[in-house]
Amino acid sequence: APSCCARIELSTCPDRFMSKQKVSTKHHFIPRFLLKEWQDESGHLWIYQRNGNGEISLRKGAPKSVAYVENLYTVYPELPGTRELSDEVEKGFMANIDDQASIVHRKLVEYGVGALTEQEKGIWSLFMASMIERSPKTLEKYKNLAQIEDYVEELLQSNPRMAEVIEKARVDVQAIRGNTILKLMMERIIDPDFVQLIGGMSWSIAQLDMSGEHFVLGDDVVVINNGAVEDEPIYYIRLAISPTKLLVLTHDAGLPDSDFGVLTVLYNVEVISKSKKYVISSRELKDETHTKYGRIIKEMHRV
Repeated sequence: APSCCARIELSTCPDRFMSKQKVSTKHHFIPRFLLKEWQDESGHLWIYQRNGNGEISLRKGAPKSVAYVENLYTVYPELPGTRELSDEVEKGFMANIDDQASIVHRKLVEYGVGALTEQEKGIWSLFMASMIERSPKTLEKYKNLAQIEDYVEELLQSNPRMAEVIEKARVDVQAIRGNTILKLMMERIIDPDFVQLIGGMSWSIAQLDMSGEHFVLGDDVVVINNGAVEDEPIYYIRLAISPTKLLVLTHDAGLPDSDFGVLTVLYNVEVISKSKKYVISSRELKDETHTKYGRIIKEMHRV
């Protein structure tokens, strides 16, 4: 496995990032460099979006208009007067990872896995770790791990006078909770064992050459294992890197061609079935010879 963490020119201490520019609030959980790969001839994405009533509407939009959440990675002040809102996680941590990964992505799409150097493979391994950890769904899962309210409640029960201290100091418990979750996310992304596990897997790219067939993106573009079971240990990781190319990482280097084919064919079904808000395509989704895109949208989203 590549010793990627030692070679990447990336500051990875979660407490060191400072942004002096205007604070950004539109935080993409799918980076724009990847979304741009799905632009059609006019420079737009085909965005199938679930409305409040559960129906799906189609619009065309630029990469900046989709796959983001307001203040997803914003760091909030925990005490009044200590610091303003900060986008250091977005503009420092995430941007550094994405900037380097965008260069590797271009090489990966054009020349394949075999063209990557050990350092480039390490950069992409870190990026894959970030894609697994940065999604809104994963951050929501971490909320159950960062039980700040329970800790505060136990503290108050053991020392009732602490309630007065917290009130006088105007401690923002929710800010502490949110910031703790972000720190947990960053620590997970740069965990050497996690990144090296990804780098040590067998990497392959599935190329779609069939007319009309193409890969789509959704709320969660990384599919772990078989899509239904996402807990570790991780056996398979799949990510579409273009409308016609799927990166498949497997724990077993001797994966049969039939299993590899299944992982490829089912990627769209698993991405669409998990997407609660977006399905992003490079063209209109309609039934093709092999994949019934229109039927998948209709059945999975109950339009």
